[in-house]
Amino acid sequence: MPQLDRLIVFPQIFWLLFFFTFIYAVLTHFFLPLFIKSLKSRKLIEEMNSLEIIILTNQFEKNRSSLKQLVIENLSLAENLLAQTFLSSSTGGENIKINQANLRLNSAITNFVLYNNYPLLKSICFYSKIRM
Repeated sequence: MPQLDRLIVFPQIFWLLFFFTFIYAVLTHFFLPLFIKSLKSRKLIEEMNSLEIIILTNQFEKNRSSLKQLVIENLSLAENLLAQTFLSSSTGGENIKINQANLRLNSAITNFVLYNNYPLLKSICFYSKIRM
């Protein structure tokens, strides 16, 4: 077979290895440092972004906790004021004439405010004064 002759095969192998070695040397000498620089800069950008995300997350958690604390304090203050108002009006402390329906409504609202019980509030039937 003529294509496997030493005179034909060895020069082909030589030039094949020569060109692959040349291409490998060019790629590693010129292009590999550019790729490494790009990868290092991407890694640095990723680290900076992760630090910024951690800082923003910490600020968000601080703001959320302070807002939650403020809301809890104000809701407890409102609950105490409403409870005092409803309890004083239901015991007759203000000489107001209160009929039976208003007393039931007042006790339901008081229980809802104090215990935040939605089924208790749903237990009151509200009817309009005008019947059709």
